[in-house]
Parts: sequence; structure tokens; C-alpha cells
Amino acid sequence: MSYNKLIDLMNAQKNKLTELLESLKLMQQAIVNQEYDNYQQTIDMHQKILSDIRNIEKDRTKIVKSLLGVNQTYSKSNLPDLIFNTLNIKDNKEKQSYLNLRTEIAELIKDVTKYNFQNMYLIEHSRKFIKDLIVTLYGSKNQRILDKKA
Repeated sequence: MSYNKLIDLMNAQKNKLTELLESLKLMQQAIVNQEYDNYQQTIDMHQKILSDIRNIEKDRTKIVKSLLGVNQTYSKSNLPDLIFNTLNIKDNKEKQSYLNLRTEIAELIKDVTKYNFQNMYLIEHSRKFIKDLIVTLYGSKNQRILDKKA
């Protein structure tokens, strides 16, 4: 039962990470196309998706801790084997299914991190460009406009 719940949570996490990746791609398009409304919508989507991911991760962690015991120490590399041994899972297909799902989640996290970094880069350079433009057009005294937060 716990194993099925763990797999269900991992599938939910994978789906939410896929949603987050898609929204990051939309955010990137909104930044490049200078569509502020779409950009704001993607931020709202991110907040909801990240909240969902956080809750799923808490539930997944609780299940793993309940399976392995709170005091047991484990690392990323031996966690699957400990879960398989604890639940007495001998079927190689089931083991491989779990490992594949785990790998897919790790790859999604890498992609999310990559797009997040690209978006931060675009935002930072957009800010720098606007700052330089205002300084060029109006002089350094009017740079205070940029120092205020919206």
C-alpha cells in the first residue's frame, strides 16, 4: 500500500514539474515578447504549482521516513535499495519502473533549473539595459526612478 502511494506521489510530482517547466517556457516567451500580463500570469501559476510540489514532497518524505524509520540514515544512492528491501520488492520490472520514474523526475528538475536560470538571466539583462538607457537619456541623477521597487 505504501509503495503504491509512493509511486502515486512521484507521478504527481512528475506531472507538477512538467507543468512548472511549461510555465517557465511561457514565462520566457512573455519576457522576450514583452508581454507583462502573460508574465504576471506565469508568476501566479508558479506560486500555485510550487505550493503543490512542496506539499507532494512533504507527503513523499513522510512515507519514506515511515517506511525506513526516522533514525535510519540513507543517501541518494542507497535509498531505492532500502525501500525495495523494506517492502520486500523482488520484481525487477517494479524496481526498474521506480528507478525510471526517479530518473525522469531528476531530469525534469534539471530542465526546470535550466529554464529558471535562463529567465533570471533575461530579467537581469533587461533591467541593466533599461537602467543604462535611462542614464543615457536622462543622466545619472534620474537613476533614482529605477531604485524604487514597484
